[in-house]
Amino acid sequence: VITFVWCGQSGPMDAAEVARYQAMSPPPISADAVFVTDISTGTELFAQNAEEPLPPASLTKIVSALVVLERANLEETVEILEEDLVSPEESQVGLTVGDRLSVRDLLHGMLIPSGNDATLALARHVGTAAIGEGVSPEQAVAQFVTMMNAEAAELGATSSHFLNPTGIDDEGHVMSARDVAIVTKTALQNSLFSEIVATTDAVLGSELLPDGYRVSTTNQLLAEGIVTGVKTGTTAQAGGCLVTSFAVGPNRIVAVILGSDVAETTDGVQDNTARFAETRALLDAVKADYLWLDPTLPGVVSGLAEELSVWEVDLATGDLLPVPASSE
Repeated sequence: VITFVWCGQSGPMDAAEVARYQAMSPPPISADAVFVTDISTGTELFAQNAEEPLPPASLTKIVSALVVLERANLEETVEILEEDLVSPEESQVGLTVGDRLSVRDLLHGMLIPSGNDATLALARHVGTAAIGEGVSPEQAVAQFVTMMNAEAAELGATSSHFLNPTGIDDEGHVMSARDVAIVTKTALQNSLFSEIVATTDAVLGSELLPDGYRVSTTNQLLAEGIVTGVKTGTTAQAGGCLVTSFAVGPNRIVAVILGSDVAETTDGVQDNTARFAETRALLDAVKADYLWLDPTLPGVVSGLAEELSVWEVDLATGDLLPVPASSE
């Protein structure tokens, strides 16, 4: 399989000119870093400070979820301990000490409402299984974080370093926008992850609460049906963070925003909606600034058939080729 990227010109593309152009600068937004990529073809669309290590807030949980999905039995149950609970200021499911939930339900609690309590319970569960019974919750979570760092390194997320599984502010806990896209692409290949991050509302099973735990997405764009995922994040140091996925024809796009402006309303409530407006701007720019062509159609890329024959390769079928709508 070979992927082609066009340098931007009028008329049919010359296959010899395919594959050399820089990702565009995004439209003006407040975010510290932006990275937008077509994960179907591997084409970078927009980039701004994409390599800069920055606090990722709860986008961290994408890596946490990957480790859980690789290491845990989804049907195992986890008892909630006092050590899993978090302060009222943190996002949470509201889990009850002594309750037992399945790994599957806790993953929903981690990713839909961004529950730090569900995340800590899962981290402790997986970390304990790795080390062995008898370790403290702190030791188990520390082992889980070690697994997270190994996972990121294995995936090529080289600007990432984790100190906790939830994404709370911690000096040196960082990801780059490009790294977020890298781990998101891998995570979306898991059908359960993809299903959970596209879910707006769910009820988590409980052995103590007859009605279970009702959770709702923190992703405003998902609730509006504009995107198909993926994860929100906000802290004082990170600002507003958001990674989204959406479709352009058969292609899947991932857009990452780190460090979007967070304001405070007159009644003291945090306003982190800038990240949603800025992602809408990116979505509009993707559709306005790029053409989406079928490179296998006659006349789209002149000389393509001959060059493919020389290299003895085939194009991946079904995906469209994103090319700049106009020359720079």
